[in-house]
Amino acid sequence: MLKIITLFVIYCLLLYTPLQAQEERDLLKEHIENVEILPEQLIKHLPQDINAQISYFVKYFSTEKKETIQRWLKRCEPYLPYFRVIFRDEGLPEDLIYLAIVESGCNSFAVSPAKAVGIWQFIESTGKSYGLKVDYWIDERRDFLKATYAAARYLKRLHDLFGDWRLAVASYNAGEGRVSRALKARNLADYWKLMMSGAIPFETFAYVPQWLAITIIVKNPEKYGFDPIVEAPWDYAEVEVPGGIDLKALALAAETDWDTIRKLNGELRREVTPPGSTYILKIPFQSKSRFFTNLAKLNLKETKVKTPEGEVILYVLDLQQTKDSYLEREGSKNFNNPLNQRATKSATKVERQNRSNKATKSKSSSTSR
Repeated sequence: MLKIITLFVIYCLLLYTPLQAQEERDLLKEHIENVEILPEQLIKHLPQDINAQISYFVKYFSTEKKETIQRWLKRCEPYLPYFRVIFRDEGLPEDLIYLAIVESGCNSFAVSPAKAVGIWQFIESTGKSYGLKVDYWIDERRDFLKATYAAARYLKRLHDLFGDWRLAVASYNAGEGRVSRALKARNLADYWKLMMSGAIPFETFAYVPQWLAITIIVKNPEKYGFDPIVEAPWDYAEVEVPGGIDLKALALAAETDWDTIRKLNGELRREVTPPGSTYILKIPFQSKSRFFTNLAKLNLKETKVKTPEGEVILYVLDLQQTKDSYLEREGSKNFNNPLNQRATKSATKVERQNRSNKATKSKSSSTSR
């Protein structure tokens, strides 16, 4: 009998171990989406004249590619106002913001075959050279604000280098080294002659006309059969949260959906805040005053996970206990939450600040009367 029990226990352990390992892998799995690439045959049959190329892509985008472009334009709506302000502050032509649509369709999670990442499609080395942090937990190439500042600085430098925005845009796609070498090897100084020289890849040959075609469509979408573009920027606030918290839990605390919290904080590669320190998280502004109170009420459990940097503790939703949203059970204080003490302190701090702000406004109003 003892032998049977021992064998059963061993069997259970063997069964549990791979399941636990799979759960850990799924918990820290990075979310990526492939960049959509133009068919090579399409590019090879481009007309030679630049104006004809632009017309070619306007037609292609508004017919064969219409469904995809409509989806991209919709996804870009909350980003475009930020891009516009940043490029304007950096002194760049505003139309350059539409390169983000050509690059990735404004997709923070886009990854190209060449391992370029994010809305602005930086390879790791270029991203780091423009101040973007990339490690196991964070990839700021996916941060829609930091990556946009980096793209603006990079484009400005390319223009300083080549003195021509068309060459700057082409080199953003092909790489400044390749464009510089082609110009020197063929003794060229003109964008159009460079494109016709055969020294530049087909993809880059089509890049500038694509950008110009998208720009034309964005400025008058209804003319080409697209829905009006409603530029509605996210109204977000920044809060300092403990490390190691699952984004799903933070979305509940922020009273928003997981997709929104993930897009606001696209740089979080493992969809948890980096363990070991606090993190500045973006959340919808309207939920800021209730965020830490909500966080303290969540059912969280400590989970030890092995990573390339060693074993870490993460705080994830206890799905067995959280069968319904905590918002539907507001008032219950019997939740198991290892972060409760810190969250409660933060909530108290926010409440005090709110009371102070109200008092200041009230005093100011009385004085003015």
